[in-house]
Amino acid sequence: MDQEEQWAQVELGESLLGRKAGGSAAQRAREHRRGDPFTLIRSTVFRQRTDERAWRKGANGERFTAWVLGGLPKGWHVLNDIPVGDRGANIDHLVIGPGGVFTVNTKNLTGKVVIYSRALYVNGHRTSYYPIAKHEAERASELLTAQLGRPVSVTGVLAILADDFDIKERPADLMVGTPRGAKAKFLKAPTCLSLQDVIEITAVASKPKTWNSKRPALTAMPVTDAASVGEPCTCGGAFVERTRKANGERFLGCTRFPKCLQTRHIGPPSGLPTRMTHGQSGLDRGPRSTDDQ
Repeated sequence: MDQEEQWAQVELGESLLGRKAGGSAAQRAREHRRGDPFTLIRSTVFRQRTDERAWRKGANGERFTAWVLGGLPKGWHVLNDIPVGDRGANIDHLVIGPGGVFTVNTKNLTGKVVIYSRALYVNGHRTSYYPIAKHEAERASELLTAQLGRPVSVTGVLAILADDFDIKERPADLMVGTPRGAKAKFLKAPTCLSLQDVIEITAVASKPKTWNSKRPALTAMPVTDAASVGEPCTCGGAFVERTRKANGERFLGCTRFPKCLQTRHIGPPSGLPTRMTHGQSGLDRGPRSTDDQ
């Protein structure tokens, strides 16, 4: 069965597919202009730093990143401006393809940007961009896992647009670079998802209810995809025990992480019930900062 036939069997209903990038940020900019008709003049003519300018610049950055990601080949899917929860949080871009699942947080910045392993600095000031990007990936993983019924690993990405860009040391657990650099890394990532996996994850990710789900009740995790420590992975690595930072949950991850994002449940000993777990952490990211987006 080819890709078109597989998609034909997936019911999407109300869908986030085709949602325009930067929509939420652009709406916030319009709200500021309505509240203060002169804010646009102050920000464009006098170059004043205003909330309207920050949101407008953020929206432009997201549109550029979406344009770059739109050049990914067939088999890759990009969802833009995904609303998460009910407190104004959103994911700028979600990328799903053979190389894995990625949340992309775009930052359109002004001035000197320096990347270190532990933090990103803008004009000498330490930002909170790293923990926010990591939280987005962790929450996306939890929500997709809860809806799909099996583990979905998600890697966080910071896509930076800046006047002056200097990389001292890249973080180990987060992709940081330009939008084009992120696209290149996606294409170079080893295959860890099958065509069927990509289609099923995209179908779930495109449903608004996936991102507005309340914290799910405790449920028994299926053991059909369980594994044991040391069991070989399809990529050539082996599964080792790891702990999820978001909730302390133990699981098996590949020794080739982050090149391979496959995970497995830890299978219970014979005769014991399956372990219990829950999905998302229940935390919402608050509204964006009014700094440059």
